[in-house]
Amino acid sequence: MKILVTGAAGFIGFHTASRLLERGDEVVGFDSVNDYYDVDIKERRLEKLHALSTETGTPFHFIRENLADQKQ
Repeated sequence: MKILVTGAAGFIGFHTASRLLERGDEVVGFDSVNDYYDVDIKERRLEKLHALSTETGTPFHFIRENLADQKQ
């Protein structure tokens, strides 16, 4: 199953995406990676999700965007 996880670099989104990848679900992560708190932590979480994707053979795609941004 393909599942969208918003806030994938945040605490809850990261753990949710990790569990889904471990379970065999394809994950599309969506996050703006803003500086609400340490961006380095968020970047390391994304690296871990990519590594877990490789390890499990389950696809992980990441979109770095803000849902509030409107493109015309």
